[in-house]
Amino acid sequence: MDKQHVLIIDDDKDIANLFHMVLSMVGFDCDIVNSAKAGLSKLSVSEPDIVLLDLRLGLEIGGEDILYQIRSNPRLRHTKVIVITGYPALAEPISDLTDLILIKPVEVDQLKTLIQRLANTDQQPRQVYFRDPATGLYNQEFYFTRLEHAYLRTQRRPDFLYAVIVFTIDFKPQPVDSDWSRVMDNIFREVGWRLVKHFRPTDTVARFSTNKFATLHEDLKQVQDVVIITDRLQIELMRPYLVDKKTFWPELAFGAAVHNASFTTSREILDAAERALAPASEEELNRK
Repeated sequence: MDKQHVLIIDDDKDIANLFHMVLSMVGFDCDIVNSAKAGLSKLSVSEPDIVLLDLRLGLEIGGEDILYQIRSNPRLRHTKVIVITGYPALAEPISDLTDLILIKPVEVDQLKTLIQRLANTDQQPRQVYFRDPATGLYNQEFYFTRLEHAYLRTQRRPDFLYAVIVFTIDFKPQPVDSDWSRVMDNIFREVGWRLVKHFRPTDTVARFSTNKFATLHEDLKQVQDVVIITDRLQIELMRPYLVDKKTFWPELAFGAAVHNASFTTSREILDAAERALAPASEEELNRK
């Protein structure tokens, strides 16, 4: 049986080398990277069985970003992630996305026992828990986790800017035959495909319910960026949908909000976007 591959991502070289030595002794094939960027580069060309991930990797890109990249990449759906941190509060918002969380200082014997146990455990890929089965988009649970992470980042980086867009979409005419469910599933799969196609990989796109969706856009350059994003989104989603040679026309309502210092919880920006929900104007879109 081939050795399992462990990727160690930690900017503390002494700790990373210690983990490498310990895990190599018990039969793992290990690689080390000492920065978030190097970790992302390594993950782009490899599929480790386990990632040993430190959360505090600098201000530009953190361990949380690497975790989200792993959980959003179908190629890495079988990769297990062990988060190691000295800051339990940082790990709490992403606990549902990890396979194991270890709090520093980590004892060597504890690490050996737990990683061997995890390596020998067959379990459903974590990504499955956070996907809407019909559209392939993220579900509400994952979105709330990502939203909380964005809010917490503003506490560390006052210049960090993010926005939320909420929209509902209905269709006319409504299918009335026995294939109603199949037709609507096909329509909403098309909605999901259009959304994924027109957003950055770092954006979070989620389906909240049958006809309600939300997006999260991080690291914006300026407040006006959300207007550009919303306009493009409306134009793309307002195009008709063809299923079984029948055309269905969307009815959209959009709401958006940009983070500011008045928000005291992560959910307040989402509430603000929902309060701003208003029908999309087809006439206005035609003028763009």
